[in-house]
Amino acid sequence: MNKSESICDLAKALMLVQAGLTPAKRDSTNPYFNSTYADLSSVWDSCRELLAKNGLCVIQGNSVGAENTLIVETLLIHESGQWIQSELCLPLSKNDPQGVGSAMTYGRRYGLAAIVGIVADADDDGNAASAKNGNARPWMQNGRRVASNQPSRSAVNIR
Repeated sequence: MNKSESICDLAKALMLVQAGLTPAKRDSTNPYFNSTYADLSSVWDSCRELLAKNGLCVIQGNSVGAENTLIVETLLIHESGQWIQSELCLPLSKNDPQGVGSAMTYGRRYGLAAIVGIVADADDDGNAASAKNGNARPWMQNGRRVASNQPSRSAVNIR
């Protein structure tokens, strides 16, 4: 995560936002996993008004990453000019416009939830990431485990 030299005003405003947050509504269905989840619209709905009332805004963009990946950048900016920034590197499930669009939406949802502190998904106590159920894969990028020495980027598998 990157940040401006000072984030004291941003931190105070974010504290007020987080005090008023409620979890995002899990009102979308994923038939592949037979589960519900909070889609991007629900995550935005949970924070948009609180962010604006406290002088905060979010800007998200993306760029092409190495080896068939998409990087989603999320910036949280305070009216003082202070900011924090995070990146999420996602492997593309398909190398076509639909695959890029899917990764963008997924990355924006998780990036927004993470930078604001929104609860958007059920907590499975790390079971999926640790492959206890036999179906999950370790954090991978193009079939290889991602190095942990990349401080500003994380990789996840999407389906």
